[in-house]
Amino acid sequence: MQGVLALTRKVLTICVSLMCLIAGSSISQAQGILIDGIFDEWTNRPITYQDPAGDQFSGSLDFQRLWISNDDDFLLMNLEIGEELLMQQFNTIILHIDVDNDASTGTLINGIGADLEWQFGSRSGTFRWNGQTAAIGQSNIGVVTAPTVSANRFEIALEKESIPISGTTLFPGETIRLVFEDSGAGEDMLPDAGSTLTYSFTDTATIASPVYQLPKATGSDLRIVSYNVLNDGPFDAVRATYFSRLIPALSPDIFAFQEIYSNSASETAALVEGYLPSGSGQQWYSAKVNPDIITVSRYPIAQTFALGGNGAFLLDLRPQFDSELLLIVAHPPCCENDVGRQLEIDQIMAFVRDAKSSGGDIDLEANTPIVIAGDMNLVGDAQQLSTLLTGDIVNQGTYGQPFDPDWDDTSLEDLSPVTTNLPMTYTWHNDFSSFSPGKLDYIVYSGSVLTPVNSYVLFTQTLPADSLTTYNLLAGDATSASDHLPVIGDFVLNMDTQIDNEVDQSPQGFILKQNYPNPFNPATTIEYYLGKSTRVHLKIYDTLGREIATLVDTRQSPGWHLRTWDGLDVSGKAVPSGLYYYQLTVGGARQTNKLLLIR
Repeated sequence: MQGVLALTRKVLTICVSLMCLIAGSSISQAQGILIDGIFDEWTNRPITYQDPAGDQFSGSLDFQRLWISNDDDFLLMNLEIGEELLMQQFNTIILHIDVDNDASTGTLINGIGADLEWQFGSRSGTFRWNGQTAAIGQSNIGVVTAPTVSANRFEIALEKESIPISGTTLFPGETIRLVFEDSGAGEDMLPDAGSTLTYSFTDTATIASPVYQLPKATGSDLRIVSYNVLNDGPFDAVRATYFSRLIPALSPDIFAFQEIYSNSASETAALVEGYLPSGSGQQWYSAKVNPDIITVSRYPIAQTFALGGNGAFLLDLRPQFDSELLLIVAHPPCCENDVGRQLEIDQIMAFVRDAKSSGGDIDLEANTPIVIAGDMNLVGDAQQLSTLLTGDIVNQGTYGQPFDPDWDDTSLEDLSPVTTNLPMTYTWHNDFSSFSPGKLDYIVYSGSVLTPVNSYVLFTQTLPADSLTTYNLLAGDATSASDHLPVIGDFVLNMDTQIDNEVDQSPQGFILKQNYPNPFNPATTIEYYLGKSTRVHLKIYDTLGREIATLVDTRQSPGWHLRTWDGLDVSGKAVPSGLYYYQLTVGGARQTNKLLLIR
């Protein structure tokens, strides 16, 4: 995006103990908007326009509800369209925007003078300004849509400071008017003919402020990095220099690589060893499944299975964790190949189902963590994502019956990490492509036994200068290395046997974890484990020892417990930024940790 460097300069970044918190210049109590294809944060926002149902001439594309908002850097929209389709191809939706709120300029449509015309289906548009007309692509206006799979509702972002044509930014004024048009047979329009939809930017709009930290919070966390390195990127003479900075900065316990075609597992392990040298008693283990899947791990790889072009690896996490880990690294076919992609995802999920049962290629012990990571190429039918999460196998004649993939008979969970310094979750970025940035890479995990404590997608182009210096990175490293960005997930294992052993060795008879995220805004999670049923007090104090809030005051059963503090005191008022303490009291024992709130 042309305006992304301007965006970076405008973001306020506060680094505390090497932990980077992204905070906007104005934050309200409402939840900020993330362009992630999940619509929860729009629920309590007023609908900007409600289009009548069934007013199209034909077909099922029928504009319905539209929400509009903005933050400092983006115009944000949420559009319901009635029909399930792909937003970046094979549709007839056009967005017209009168960027100067002047009907005498631009192209007259439905009472507005549209200076911008963007055709989502062809990923192309036109911008007219001061007598100039320019054909534009996605990078000229910073357009991002989500999800990348088929849906009947989409989030849309346009970068306010992008420069579609020389001499002006995309939105030179504070008020715009817009029209969504179906240029196909249905001919629906939002708003309807004769109506005008006007939106004025506000400087008090909610800004999404996801919190993440670049390094692991503690050495006991398990860091997994999924990375499509684009045609043996780390071994390429030109691109190797970018990876020489990225790999040490990522510093994972497990690498799940895709697109290493011409180099072996041992060569890849040696390359990683060169950037992340092993300490005493350490080494990098590796295994490959042709044509391009390689796992490099600090933990021994006990077994490897080929699942078509995808790979399953059984890792032995002992002695650090009393458990194995089933890691599946996937790279299903791209683009207009829904059939092939569905077949491969069905095969992956059938392997998970059989691994959880006795008598197959592998018999997992109950509650063995399961992680599926990789460039999933989910740019088509949403059913493929549904199968990956829910176990809803489509090709049952070949791969058997659907099942519940997690150990507690629920779905797997999507890590859905935020892209650094952006209110978005995309993992693929290429300014020279007609396609907008999108979420193609996933880390999916068994939430019953794994808890994510930190996650992000590393986009060095948006990192502030101090973070780049701290981690020996350059702004262009991520996009110069590959068109896919590395996806990072830090986990703790909720293994009862492991925890019980820790509790037995704990003089308090309980375990209190560091809150996450930390620093935080607007909320943080506190996690603790009880060895037996007992009465529990969990309270927040300020630096003067004054009680701010009581989160728990009751008897609780053994096991893990989670509580969230939203930065409010006992009266429901927001407390100011600063250092606070949370104290867990169990019986006659207590433990206190620090947390940091930054507004």
